[in-house]
Amino acid sequence: MNLTGTGRRRGVELMGLALVVAFGYFFADKTLFDEATPAMPSLTSNCTIGTTPCSFDNATVSMASATAAPLIPTEIRVEVSKSNIDHLMVELQGVEMNMGIYKLKLSSAGNNVFKGDLMLPICMEDEMTWRGVIKSPDNVLTLPINVRMAR
Repeated sequence: MNLTGTGRRRGVELMGLALVVAFGYFFADKTLFDEATPAMPSLTSNCTIGTTPCSFDNATVSMASATAAPLIPTEIRVEVSKSNIDHLMVELQGVEMNMGIYKLKLSSAGNNVFKGDLMLPICMEDEMTWRGVIKSPDNVLTLPINVRMAR
């Protein structure tokens, strides 16, 4: 019986297993769990919506109050110059705190007006800014906005 060949093979198997475990330990976070963060629109082109409307080339955006309160519906109104779309989408991300992406569908109210009730989640801060975009389903219309939230 040749025991040295079996022992050597067993040693190579254990060394290979140790290398696989070490590779997984050091590189799994980067390769398996690396989440791409969605890009935020640039700050320079944003308008903070409120009772004073934000005017764009082909649309006007306003909100029923100067700031949105957490967990209280606040109407957003978008009036576009011409439209053949049936809805718009609002996508917002917290600037000061990562609270995920808030999405809202604005429905047509007729006469190229779209409305929806914004109801942002509560956060730890008394005030924060939500930055995002209002866009058409085909992305032809894109309106970068900020929404100020205060308790």
